[in-house]
Amino acid sequence: MSRYQHLPIFQSVYDLNLEIHRRVDNFPRVHRYSMGERLKNISLDLLELTVKANSQKDKIPFLSEMENRLEKLKIMIRTCFDLKIMGEKGFEFLIKKMDEIGRQLHGWKEWSAKRR
Repeated sequence: MSRYQHLPIFQSVYDLNLEIHRRVDNFPRVHRYSMGERLKNISLDLLELTVKANSQKDKIPFLSEMENRLEKLKIMIRTCFDLKIMGEKGFEFLIKKMDEIGRQLHGWKEWSAKRR
């Protein structure tokens, strides 16, 4: 079993996951169970993919899927902000955290490609 807690990207994705769960709890009821649940599920998927990628010899497919999910999450967060479901502070924090994850993901993917 691979260790994943030591990975900076794992901690960043975990923090993002926690913050999304906290923010969704404050969504209006009409959006909490539609958009909110999708946000939670995608953030949990990112966490699972981080663990899976770390335990695989060929990490590229998992990292590529993480990139796709992260992009989907960015679009959904932007939609929440534009619909005024989420405030500016929450939006800024989540976007910064997702950009940080994107940079870490890019670096991990480059490192993995070199090791192939």
